[in-house]
Amino acid sequence: MEEGDKGILFDGSGSESLCEFVSLAKKNAVLKVLEAKKGLAPEREVTLYMALIKKDNFEFVLEKATELGVSSIVPVQADRSEKKGVNYERAEKILREASEQSGRATLPTISEIISVEKLPSYVVVFDPRGEISAREYFAKNAIAPASLFIGPEGGFTEDEVKLFQSRNIPIVSTGTQILRAETAAIIALTLALI
Repeated sequence: MEEGDKGILFDGSGSESLCEFVSLAKKNAVLKVLEAKKGLAPEREVTLYMALIKKDNFEFVLEKATELGVSSIVPVQADRSEKKGVNYERAEKILREASEQSGRATLPTISEIISVEKLPSYVVVFDPRGEISAREYFAKNAIAPASLFIGPEGGFTEDEVKLFQSRNIPIVSTGTQILRAETAAIIALTLALI
């Protein structure tokens, strides 16, 4: 960038500004706001509870979930989770870059890891054993905020499914085929957001 160049800046709160670079130095810049306006933001609040999966696949989910309009992401330690932690500095960089790339003016949040037992009862679980199709579920529940739970590679254990059933947590299906965790996340978010 050079002095006189223009760019759109956002702070993650939902506003964006067209700015002109007045001066540039190695570690700072002075900008003049030419126009401020409300930026693009998802219309529906959706939280993705994502089981921890392999690093590259988890980062792929962070990027695509942000592009699709997720509001927040909660990593979940499931019985079959292969990964045990999250590099939050890297995750926040991915969320920021995906927000910039997709033109949205808000940043999704990423929370601390929780266990399956700590899931809220209003979450919707995606699993091929679901009794209702995900498409049908979201056709009936299209207005309220949504919370989606996608399992790990290898799916949910029988004990986890029993836990969901004992807590009356809806289990929905995207069909009979077994999907990769990252594919299921993209489909779930697409159904909830588009």
